Amino acid sequence: MISSLFTSIGYALDNIRLNFFHTILSVLGIIIGVSALITMLAMIDGLEQFAENQIRETTSLNMIQVSSQKNDFVDGVSIRRDDPVIISDDMYREIMSVVTFPTNSYRYSNRGKEITYSDLKLGSVLSFVDSAYTSNSTMLFGEHLYDSFHENSNVAVINTALAKKLSQSDTIKASVLGSNIQVDDSLYEIIGITSDESRMSTIMIAIHHLVGNELKEYPPSITLEAENIENVQAIKASLDEWLESSKYTSDEIVIASNEFRVEQATRGFMLFRLVMGLIVGISVVVGGVGVMNVLLISVTQRTNEIGVRKAVGSRKKDIYIQFLSESMIVSLFGTVCGIIVGILVTLAITPIVYKITELSFDPVFSIPTILIITIVSMIIGVLFGTFPAYKASQLDPIEALRRD
Repeated sequence: MISSLFTSIGYALDNIRLNFFHTILSVLGIIIGVSALITMLAMIDGLEQFAENQIRETTSLNMIQVSSQKNDFVDGVSIRRDDPVIISDDMYREIMSVVTFPTNSYRYSNRGKEITYSDLKLGSVLSFVDSAYTSNSTMLFGEHLYDSFHENSNVAVINTALAKKLSQSDTIKASVLGSNIQVDDSLYEIIGITSDESRMSTIMIAIHHLVGNELKEYPPSITLEAENIENVQAIKASLDEWLESSKYTSDEIVIASNEFRVEQATRGFMLFRLVMGLIVGISVVVGGVGVMNVLLISVTQRTNEIGVRKAVGSRKKDIYIQFLSESMIVSLFGTVCGIIVGILVTLAITPIVYKITELSFDPVFSIPTILIITIVSMIIGVLFGTFPAYKASQLDPIEALRRD
């Protein structure tokens, strides 16, 4: 059986060698389909890797956020809640009591606000933060927000972006320290400038200033940053258990980690990959039809050869295996050519895509993807080679020898 198979493969290779250009034309559909699949999947895999890197660079995957549900969704419309759950100091301590892994945690709330400095009116992010938040910041000038002798005062710390605007200069001037910023009807003395180089102007004040309607409108959230990323799932599970045993529900308190962003991106790219793969894969099927047509013509052209082989003792099975092997070899040949063409085309168009989109990503040539494409092409070769092989094996040797 094995020797018969190798003999059939040898016949198939000889036939491809003797009819090389004819074979190239017959597998042109497979070459185009496979090269298109390789190019498309390599670009999608590269974009997926680029997206995941962007998420990891802009969002810490070590972070878990506990926040109040501020909105209800009714018929797809977001409606602001009048009385969302407020994460108080006591609730914060209760939540943190269930976390057994090392974490950095803090409570904060952000909102956009117009502030006044001298004659300047500026837009800024107003951050209500606790002492744990400020302890993680590095000071460029001045003091931390929660130094003991400032704790009950109207004091503020600003970032470098806001400091430059207040200085009306591209350089940061320490002279803004000690001056006052007006937020609504309150004045806050600037006691420090952080080294945060965010482009967005930010002013930080103590979280106990968040009261009244602002507290309801902008309830504080808790951010936990695990020291080890492998502990994120365990920490989240502990928080989920706390929520289930507490008087609150998942409709009131939301516990989320940033891993879902990577999962969402992965699912989105997987769906895109499947849809595009099915669309482009049609051309591979069309190539299989081309292989079947060529083999049917080959059966007609080689009728005498088949008759001679049967006359000297070849069995139906031997003829069937020969033509099926030829179909597989032709499909494999087209697949290999398609893979090479696809890789070359991908490398050629990547700089063009970068120039148009200005997205710096590299295509990813995945070995599993190439193997899957090869296997699918071989299966198509077998499926579309079955009928020509069967037709050849069923020829009557006497009738075959009579045909010219």
